[in-house]
Amino acid sequence: MVAIRTWRPADPWRALLLVVAVCYGLVQLAVVTPQMGLGWDEVVYVSQVDPRVPETEFIAPRARGITLLVAPVVLFTSSTEVLRAYLCLLSVLALYASFGTWLRVRSGPVVPVAAALFASTWPALFYGNEAMPNFWVACGSVAAAGCFLRCVREGGRGPLLWLAVSVTAVALLRPPDSVWLVLALAAALAVPGWRRPRVAAALAAGLAAGWADWIVEAYLRFGGLAARWHAAGAANETGLHVTLVEHARALDGPLLCRPPADCGPVVPSWALWWAAIPVLVLLGLYAARRRDRLAECLLPAAAGLAMAAPYVFLVGYAAPRFLLPAYALLALPVAHTAVFAVTGPRRRGLRRAGAGLVAAGLLGQFALQGLTLGEVAALRLQRRAADAEVAAALRALGVRPPCLVYGEHAVMIAYRAGCQSHMVLSWPRDTAVPAAVRAAQAAGKQVVAVDQGRRIPAAFLHGWRRGPLWDVRPGRWHVYLPR
Repeated sequence: MVAIRTWRPADPWRALLLVVAVCYGLVQLAVVTPQMGLGWDEVVYVSQVDPRVPETEFIAPRARGITLLVAPVVLFTSSTEVLRAYLCLLSVLALYASFGTWLRVRSGPVVPVAAALFASTWPALFYGNEAMPNFWVACGSVAAAGCFLRCVREGGRGPLLWLAVSVTAVALLRPPDSVWLVLALAAALAVPGWRRPRVAAALAAGLAAGWADWIVEAYLRFGGLAARWHAAGAANETGLHVTLVEHARALDGPLLCRPPADCGPVVPSWALWWAAIPVLVLLGLYAARRRDRLAECLLPAAAGLAMAAPYVFLVGYAAPRFLLPAYALLALPVAHTAVFAVTGPRRRGLRRAGAGLVAAGLLGQFALQGLTLGEVAALRLQRRAADAEVAAALRALGVRPPCLVYGEHAVMIAYRAGCQSHMVLSWPRDTAVPAAVRAAQAAGKQVVAVDQGRRIPAAFLHGWRRGPLWDVRPGRWHVYLPR
């Protein structure tokens, strides 16, 4: 008689991780819809490879990683919906692959729980299908830390290769972030028994490969490496700063805390959530030590703190996306805390209490993050829809390439209209016509200015024809055309 066997997955935790990744993608599509237009930074990256529009200015701090990531789609279509769907699919694969690396370190519930904790944060959900580097840096950092542990424990060429590839990817996306990641991992090589020259060589090779493009471009476009580094520092306000308060103010949804943006006060519920992270990390270290897994907890904790440090102490402004790599890495020690609370205590009553606390914490996490995500996405949908409507209005007025859009939201509006752009955060106060406008007129380009206010924003516009765009909301939009 033939025995009937019940099918079971070879690794149920990998199956659970796959479920987490798929749910992550579905929530993205449901809340951060593919119809959402491109933001300022996205237009900069996308326009570099979009053959249908002029390139937007690519300033010194930026790197080409995201441009390479979106190129396979943008070269063939200008559809924002297709780009969003493509990035959503890639983000699902990146989440699964990066945290899946840790299942090769040690299988168990810690990995899918950590992936769920990170994937449920609103910045991870919002930026998963945005053409921005921070989510991808987070995934690359998690993969690099996992490959590092495999290298020092198992050896072999496979983990070494993937360690170098992970570091290269992070460096292509955000070169300075890769330095802090490599410093944290290289410091771990001082641990007795972990001194592996081949691992150090893989870290150095990944760093060199990822930085190569940025360095070559520095000499081709910015006058050398020192000049580009100085210009990047000036643009990012680098120096000795303490921006903990600014980061705390940005927790509930402002995408950027930098003047003239007003980020509002610190929200108590978010301050409590943020303050819980270091406590849960410390508890995770304790739990990991109890189970002889301290290295698996301490390494991502140290790497996460290293990648958060420059944004808290060396950059003069804050944005929630800056801390995504830290959140991804710190999710692993926090997950150790959650799993130990459920499975660690010997008494059944304590295990039940621990399970209740973990369930309550997860519900609170999902509720807080979900409500904030809904508010952030709804506001951005409105604002970016307005950019598309202004661009359509300009086309109806006869604005055609070659042209220049000057003013508020000019980068996003110009991309939709096929024009060059000059975006202003504060309008000039003198009466002189701006140099960008004079240069465009001298080159024979059609010039148009746009403004989201009630009054004429600059003195040089008083002689221009002014027309309201009544159907564009939010705001009161006006368009200005030279006489």
